Amino acid sequence: MSAKEIPARPRTQSEWELLRRFYRWMAPYKKRLLVAVAIVPLMALCTVAQPRLLGLAIDDYMLRGDIDGLNWIALAFLGLAVGEYLLAATHTWLLGTVGAWAIGDLRRDVYQHIMTQGQRFFDRRPTGRLLSRTTSDVEALGESFFTGVVGILADAARLIAIVVMMLSLDPWLTVVSFSVLPAIAIVVNWFRKRLRDYSVKIRVLVAKLNGFIQEHLAGIDVVQLMGREADAADEFRAINREALTTYHWSNFYDAALYAVMDGMSSICIGVVVWYGGSLVWGDAITPGLLVAFVDYVQKALVPVKEFSAKYATMQRSFAAMDRITELLDTDESIASGNQTLSGQSNTVVFDRVTFSYPGVSEPVLSDISFRVKPGSVVALVGSTGAGKSTVCRLLTRAYAGYEGSIQLSGKELSSISETDLRRVMAIVPQDIFLFGASARFNLAFDDAVTDEELLQTLELVQARKFIEALPDGLSTDLGEGGGRLSLGQAQLLSLARAMARDAEIVVLDEATASVDPATEILIQQAIDRIFSLKTVVVVAHRLSTIRAADLILVMERGRIVERGDHTSLLASGGRYAELHHQLETGGEEHKAVPLPASA
Repeated sequence: MSAKEIPARPRTQSEWELLRRFYRWMAPYKKRLLVAVAIVPLMALCTVAQPRLLGLAIDDYMLRGDIDGLNWIALAFLGLAVGEYLLAATHTWLLGTVGAWAIGDLRRDVYQHIMTQGQRFFDRRPTGRLLSRTTSDVEALGESFFTGVVGILADAARLIAIVVMMLSLDPWLTVVSFSVLPAIAIVVNWFRKRLRDYSVKIRVLVAKLNGFIQEHLAGIDVVQLMGREADAADEFRAINREALTTYHWSNFYDAALYAVMDGMSSICIGVVVWYGGSLVWGDAITPGLLVAFVDYVQKALVPVKEFSAKYATMQRSFAAMDRITELLDTDESIASGNQTLSGQSNTVVFDRVTFSYPGVSEPVLSDISFRVKPGSVVALVGSTGAGKSTVCRLLTRAYAGYEGSIQLSGKELSSISETDLRRVMAIVPQDIFLFGASARFNLAFDDAVTDEELLQTLELVQARKFIEALPDGLSTDLGEGGGRLSLGQAQLLSLARAMARDAEIVVLDEATASVDPATEILIQQAIDRIFSLKTVVVVAHRLSTIRAADLILVMERGRIVERGDHTSLLASGGRYAELHHQLETGGEEHKAVPLPASA
């Protein structure tokens, strides 16, 4: 049973704070960004010059019948239009490249941040929702940030230039032209709040959908075996219906804002024509100036009318950025120490260790103490939920925050560098995971290990024969999750992966999955080889494994209730003897109270 997911925090960061934080990823490309910003006033100059030329063409040339002068004005107008197009294209290209690189860097940093977190971080966050952060949220930011935020900033520069030009030509007519701006501001602010709320809710629901799909695809076997296809479809429809409803309301407010803005722009032009026409009639302004003003108002209202669409886009960007920064601000990584381990044999010591999982009041481990001598095998046995796997997780530093002391070669585990700890310790988890890559990659990843060394390791754990029988040997792609291998072959390959690292200590959370008798013999032979070569801490489920241990620790509800070797514990007739009898007769283990994370 997984721990309860952390609820989403309320959005507290302002747009400007989010912009400031996003600049971190744009800063390496600020030269291109500065060039793009420098182009904006030139674009604005081309925009404001065109209506002015149109007015001059009417007043100074058309009304006077000066065709030659009109030709020159037409050429100048054409030059400004072409110049504005070229500047806009360059501006868009520069922003596009900066955006692509910045978003790529952001995606890399989000991925690296997630990969450095401790297990506690993943216990409270479903994989699907983390996937949503690194994919759909980043994509939403990349696709809409520059068309939204940067588009609005460029439009604002044009609008300011237009207003300045209009004021210089006729201040009073300018005031009349924009008399409806207060009403526009009130309407935009009202719609802004609702679009922002719906944008945040959309991102939350998209993450919820991704998490649901990922979880049910990962557990499709269980869903089908339990006959829950219809129930799962109903749950999906409910979430999807909520997402669609939210999208519909967001689109409604977006469309309503655009319609209102379009109507108000028409009112603005009507006011200019009505009032400006009376001035022309009274010879207060020229016809050319009135035409120029109408053109200015139309150009000014284009970005105003498009503001609704760009603002909705911008809000999606801010919602995505807010969720990304929330993830980046959450740091539950386990700090690496700075002490190194020398080449001597490593003794493991647990001294009065107590540990609780997040959100659980009762400790999972209570006052655990034991010593693992170099070259020995210590087996952890007990009922489900006794804390056996938790011991392994603490030893491999998947979790921190324990009380007491865990030492390796006399050094506190938390003080040892991550590099050294991974060098001396390997783990074979109970839940076997293989990458959808070659057998070679699954054994050594990208380490500089020769094929011959890998084959020797495979020989050691009885796995060489079936690997060489694959179509391309070590180069064979194992398929998603190692689907081309049987369960027993996957177990053998996971044992080989631990041995390929040549670590001195092996933590073996022994798999309990049933395999055929022949494969079980091979697995046991592989485990026996590991026992003879390494220091081993093993969560034991097979009698053969338990008997081979130098020290057996019997655990119940987070405590060690018995310790000793197989013979002495069996003779004492206690809890170990009872468990031994259950294993011999094939009985089910006594089950403790389930924990929020696998214990």
